[in-house]
Amino acid sequence: MKANLCITYSAQVISHIKECLLNGTLKPGDPIREVALAEKLGISRGPVREAIQALALEGLVSSLPQKAKYIRQMDAKEIEDSYNMGGTLEGACIVRSLPHMNDEAMSDIRDKFRQIEESCRQASGLSDLSEVDDAFHNALMVRCDNNLMVDTARKSCWHISKFLYYRIWDKIFTPQEFLKRHLLILEAVESRDPHRIEKVLREHYAESGRRFGAVVAAENSAAVTKK
Repeated sequence: MKANLCITYSAQVISHIKECLLNGTLKPGDPIREVALAEKLGISRGPVREAIQALALEGLVSSLPQKAKYIRQMDAKEIEDSYNMGGTLEGACIVRSLPHMNDEAMSDIRDKFRQIEESCRQASGLSDLSEVDDAFHNALMVRCDNNLMVDTARKSCWHISKFLYYRIWDKIFTPQEFLKRHLLILEAVESRDPHRIEKVLREHYAESGRRFGAVVAAENSAAVTKK
């Protein structure tokens, strides 16, 4: 019973920290204070410690020996490297999926793209497109027979756009650009050409990494200047 409660409380802490990242209450580089979190949520420090360890594994929290934990802060190169790895791995996952992409699978992928089209007509920014974006990319990789590769591809840069630098997401592409970029992916997959698929996915993610990295670099530079 105690173990179950501890897991529940840990999940509560994780949810709270992620919500703080999304609403801007916490930002990359901010410290995470176990005692303050435990008091705010009305729980003991054990579940808080477990939650922070879990977030560290997700790539959202960093720490220094004998020092406080803090929200992970990345520089432009780290961001670009993460996106380059994501594009390379996702392209490889899709290519491995090709033998299993029958008519039903392709129909599902096209349906997910149509959801992107519909959402782009109404979206005010990319934050409105997060769910359809995830659904489309998941549909591309769901039939890959290498689960480790899929998991690594999904996690390689999701923490950047979904949590760490979520507020920047709206700044890097318009909904119209977002739609065109995903159409290129759909057309590459429909061609069933492995080289084209891998090239398009690498370029798709590399461009995201460059744009994200440029905004973060400018913000980091501005912060240093203020000091």
